[in-house]
Amino acid sequence: MLGQVKDRAGTPAGGLRDEWRAGKGELPAARYCSKEFAALEAEQLWGKAWQMACRIDQLPEVGSYVVYDILDQSVVVVRVDEQTVKAFHNVCPHRATALAVDTGRFQLKQIVCPFHGWKWNLSGENTFVADLQEFRGGCMTNADADLTEVHCEVWAGFVYISMAPDPVPFDEFVAPIRELVDGVLLGEMKFHYHYQARVNANWKVALEAFIEAYHVPQTHPQLTPGSAADFTALYTYEPMANGHGLFHSSGANSVGRISREQLAKLDKGQQVEALLRGLQTLHTGQDAQAHIEELEIVRTLRNRDIPEGMTVGAYFQTVIREHYAAQGRAIGTFENLSKVGDMHIFPHVVFLPTYGNAVMYRARPSPDNDPDWCIFDMYAIRTYPEGMAPPPWQTIHAEGRLDQAKTWFLIPSQDFSSIVRQQRGMHSLAFRSAVLSARQESLILNLHHEIDRYLDGELPTT
Repeated sequence: MLGQVKDRAGTPAGGLRDEWRAGKGELPAARYCSKEFAALEAEQLWGKAWQMACRIDQLPEVGSYVVYDILDQSVVVVRVDEQTVKAFHNVCPHRATALAVDTGRFQLKQIVCPFHGWKWNLSGENTFVADLQEFRGGCMTNADADLTEVHCEVWAGFVYISMAPDPVPFDEFVAPIRELVDGVLLGEMKFHYHYQARVNANWKVALEAFIEAYHVPQTHPQLTPGSAADFTALYTYEPMANGHGLFHSSGANSVGRISREQLAKLDKGQQVEALLRGLQTLHTGQDAQAHIEELEIVRTLRNRDIPEGMTVGAYFQTVIREHYAAQGRAIGTFENLSKVGDMHIFPHVVFLPTYGNAVMYRARPSPDNDPDWCIFDMYAIRTYPEGMAPPPWQTIHAEGRLDQAKTWFLIPSQDFSSIVRQQRGMHSLAFRSAVLSARQESLILNLHHEIDRYLDGELPTT
C-alpha cells in the first residue's frame, strides 16, 4: 500500500525483480497476480504518476467536489471558483476523519469536518478550530491545520492529480499527446453516462482489452463486416513517449469499418448502408460513439446528391459539420479524428472519439490492492447543441455479471467475458508469461515498459 517501508535509497524494499520485468515481447504473469508486484506498483506508480481523478463537468458549481480513491489513499477535488480547481488529501489533520464521501457540494463555500466541526475555506485554509487554545500548549495557529494540497491540473476536460511531492511537470507528461487530444475537443464534451464496476481482474488486464484491435474479430464479430485479416490490417499502432499511445484506422469508422479497397467496390447506395450499419452497431452496442441523431443524418444521405468524386464517408463528414455548426456544437478536425481512433493516456485512461462524441475507460487497483480485482469506469461524453444542458452527472454501479449485456451494453459485456477469464488464467500452473504481438499489442508493451521506469525509480521524460 502507499506509504510502505522503504530502504535508504528511497525505493520500496526489494524493488523490481528481474523476473518481473517486461520483456521485448513477453510479460510475466506475476505482473498481473503477484501481491508483491502490486505493492511495488502502489508505491512507485500510483504514489507518483499523474492520474485522472474526474471530469471537470463533475464540478459544475463553486463548492462542488469529487472524491477520488486510489488504493488506501483518498483525494478530494474541489471547485474553488469559476477558474480554479484544487485537490487535497481527504483527511482532517485533527483525528483523520474523511472530510467528504463520493460527490457533492460543500455548503456556504466551506469544508467542515463532520466529527468535531473544524472548518476550511475552499482553498484549504483553516478558518476555525473549536477551542484552538487547547492545542499544542496554546501555540497552535489556524495555519497549522491547513489541508494538505495535492498537485492538480485541468486539461481536455480531465482533472488530473499526482500525490508525488515533486511530480514530473504536467506539461512534460502530456507533451507527446497534447496536440492530438486537444484537436478532438474532449474539453468541450459533457456527461452522457457513467458506469462503474468492481471487476474480478487486475487493472492492467481490464485496461489492455481497450488498447488493441487484435481481439475485435473474435470478441466483437458484429464490428467486423469483412474477414479478420482485412479488419486487423486497417489499424496502425503508434506507441508514444511517456507510456502513451494510439491506434487508428485512418477514418475507417466513417465509412463503416471497411478497407479502402472494399469501399472502392461499393456504389454510393451500398456505401450509405455500410456506414449506417457501422454506426448502428456502435449505437446499440455502447450508446457512446454514435447516437440516434447521427444515424438519422446518415439516413438522409440516401436521398442526397453526393458530389462526384467524393465518398459517402467524406460527404457525411461535411454534412455533420454543417449540422453541428447550425446547432452551435463543437466538433474536432477530421485530421485529428481520423488519427485518434483509440488513445491511451498513461497509466489508466483510454478514450475513443468520433464527431462530438467519445467513450472513455479508466481502470485502477481495488482499495485493498488485491491484484485480482480492480475498479473500472466507463464514461460516455458528448457535445450538446447550444442552449441544451447535459443531464446531471450520476454514476450507475454495474451489478451482476459483467459479461451480460443487460448489466450495461453489448460491447463492454463482450469484452468482460474475456477479461475475467483472462485473470483466472494468469494463475494457471501452465502459464508463465503472456506472449504479445509485436505490432497489434505494441501499446500494451509500451504501457508495461513505462510502468517499469516508475518501478525502477526513474522519472519519465519526453
